[in-house]
Amino acid sequence: MRRHARLLRTLLVLVALMVALSIVSQAVYGPWLRRTADALVLSSPILSYRYPGVYEGSAHVGHVAAKVRVTLGSQGITAIEFLQRPLGNMDPLIAEVVRTGSVLVDAVTGATISQKVTLKAIDNALMQQHP
Repeated sequence: MRRHARLLRTLLVLVALMVALSIVSQAVYGPWLRRTADALVLSSPILSYRYPGVYEGSAHVGHVAAKVRVTLGSQGITAIEFLQRPLGNMDPLIAEVVRTGSVLVDAVTGATISQKVTLKAIDNALMQQHP
């Protein structure tokens, strides 16, 4: 009986420690993750989408990562395929980027970290263009 009580006490201490570490990590890591994602800069001007081809780009902030393959036609972005997909539904964002032909879409206002990382991955792919 005594052994079970000691084991139970040890388990409770471990659970309490895990909860405490989780709270501390969220208090530190969460704000850092948001600040870092907010600092991502989209660099590819729409005028530079003039070299048809297939380009790959990736981006990550902390544990959130995206890798994409962007297809450019003579009229702009024709397709975007995920090689590594972040959490969340990115389909509406991808549809908007293809529709507008730009990473500078209105969805950025209030965008999630996953959306910002996805846009930066697309941006990085577009920056790979060369004649």
